[in-house]
Amino acid sequence: MTEKEMNCEQALRQIFAYVDRELGEEERAAMQKHLHTCKSCFSRMEFERLLKSKVGALRDDKATPSVSERVKALLRDF
Repeated sequence: MTEKEMNCEQALRQIFAYVDRELGEEERAAMQKHLHTCKSCFSRMEFERLLKSKVGALRDDKATPSVSERVKALLRDF
């Protein structure tokens, strides 16, 4: 089986599924290969991963009340 090269457009469409660990084995491998060679997509993936972890901390009541309120206000305005 031949592995197709992933481009940035394809990577960005799948970035949330990658961060959420929802990609199949082949898609995940292609994404990892692309992220290993593309600084821009890697930076975006790291941003999304970090954001997800910070939002997750809000759900677990680990954030301070002021941070929690600021994030909630931003989400309301979104």
